[in-house]
Amino acid sequence: MSEVETEEKPKKPLIEAIAIQLPPNVSVDKAVKGAIIQGTKDAIALLHEHDLLDASWDFDTILNEPQNLKSFFQVVRDNLDLFAETIVDKAGDPVVDELTETKCGVTLQQVQKLLVSTCARRFFVRNDGEIVTKKQKKKVKSMVFFTKEITVKKKVRLKEGAKKFDAMRRVIGFDWQLDMLEFYRDRLPFPHLLVLNDDVLAIHDVAHGEEVANIHHEDFKKVKEAVGVYFRNVVANGAAAIPGILYWRKDLVGAFIKAMGEKAWDFFKRDKAFFDHCTELDNARIEIYGDVLTYIASENLTEMSRLNLDRLDATIAAMKETFGDKLPEILGEPLLSVEVLRPTVDSFIHLEAKDNEQFRLAAKTAVSSLKTEVMTFMEGAAARHVAEAKS
Repeated sequence: MSEVETEEKPKKPLIEAIAIQLPPNVSVDKAVKGAIIQGTKDAIALLHEHDLLDASWDFDTILNEPQNLKSFFQVVRDNLDLFAETIVDKAGDPVVDELTETKCGVTLQQVQKLLVSTCARRFFVRNDGEIVTKKQKKKVKSMVFFTKEITVKKKVRLKEGAKKFDAMRRVIGFDWQLDMLEFYRDRLPFPHLLVLNDDVLAIHDVAHGEEVANIHHEDFKKVKEAVGVYFRNVVANGAAAIPGILYWRKDLVGAFIKAMGEKAWDFFKRDKAFFDHCTELDNARIEIYGDVLTYIASENLTEMSRLNLDRLDATIAAMKETFGDKLPEILGEPLLSVEVLRPTVDSFIHLEAKDNEQFRLAAKTAVSSLKTEVMTFMEGAAARHVAEAKS
């Protein structure tokens, strides 16, 4: 075996910061923009000829409704062979991907950006022409030398949509965002947008977006400070982990993320009562427990934490090897603590071993011998829970 083959491969990190890709830059003159608009109209006409698109849809009908534009994109992709003679590169060959420049000097990805951005602007400013009555503060004279502030009603023209679009223009341009436009316009607060900035692109569905919108934007600032480059990962997983992140000091947040990777967000979603049982954890124990902390019951954590670091590490390794995928269910069962874990931990505390390796082997043998007993106990525990629920 060669020296290269015997080299140990570097471990892949448990977590990588999500990379944010901005929509492509589009800078075109009026002639190119006109060519793109005409090309889109020609594509619509061609699809009409083949009965592939609703006959009532024209350029404005499609651009005025996000879902219409989404359907249009899909029909074009499904029938790209129809455009072999019209969507071509500078050499006259058919364009078969979104990154090759077409004969007018833009890529299909840039065309998509222009169409999505146009659709978004129309959607955002749809109500901006409405005149509504708002309450405003106004100072008026009170006697000769004094003024007082009163509340008056004043009719104003809505401009919130245009303001929101201008703030988001740089990050709008992907076709999947057509499903998000209503959320962006109506339910994503401006302060949240200012904190999120480019990270808004980590939100790919409305459900996660709603979670994000329900968290106070000041809490987002604190979370961003606590998790650093992994803020996008938090946003992408929704906001359920945020209260848990705010519970811990910044250094411990980092330790949990390092030990668990993406599963750290599941840990941070656990309730405060469980966190209260974790307050004695230091970095060394956090690293040993790892993702076990995402599912272990607090009662079982209390029992296992009586072991010193080396014996805890060996015990968890033995449990993972013996129970495999069943371990979350087993360590998540609170009834296990007194009847099974307590005597096992007691025996491990007093087990004599000349070194850590000898203890590791002994722990592996002992846990393996308990497998049948533990599985039988789990069946009994499940039956007890059913009986308790009925009573």
